[in-house]
Amino acid sequence: MTSRTRQDPDDRRRQLLAVARDQAEAHGLDTLTPARVADAAGASKALVFHYFGSTARLRHAVALDAVEHLDAALEPDDRPLAGRPAYVMSRFLDSVTAHRHVWEGIWRGTLADDPATDAALQGVRRRLLARMVATADTLGFTPSARLRLLADGWVALVENLTAAWLAGSDVEREELERLLVASLVVLVPELPEPARSAVVDLTRRMSTAP
Repeated sequence: MTSRTRQDPDDRRRQLLAVARDQAEAHGLDTLTPARVADAAGASKALVFHYFGSTARLRHAVALDAVEHLDAALEPDDRPLAGRPAYVMSRFLDSVTAHRHVWEGIWRGTLADDPATDAALQGVRRRLLARMVATADTLGFTPSARLRLLADGWVALVENLTAAWLAGSDVEREELERLLVASLVVLVPELPEPARSAVVDLTRRMSTAP
């Protein structure tokens, strides 16, 4: 008699999540259902419901996976501040384009304005800004209310422009990166030194580049 090895529940959930992610990328987050995942995975719909509970929670799991991927992609390194914004923005776009249909669902589809998804994004949004402008001297500064407001607006601009670009645009990716980095200039009046001078110098150089 052949014994059957029972699969670890965490491994099985990860497998189903990977299938769900692939299905969301192929067909859109808004179309993702436990039935679609079960069919693609060769599993029962009951098993998918067992691990994710509902269609909404399945979509949330895929969205959270994309958010975590983005957060990991934005991990800081020790490059000089002058080169950091372009590097971080490139990593941002790498991650978003790798999961473009999921991000379309997060920004403009079924999970747009969803409180749970927005809560998962808030920390990533703060770290995106910090990694664009922070240096060893400014990591610990307390942002003013004005800077927090401007920062929220800047992140919304980045997300909206990227979502519009993903939906279809004649703008090349390199030009989009330049545009998003140059938009940091709106934060300059509220940034502490040395980030303020670094951003001013960066945007000046970008505006004169061929």
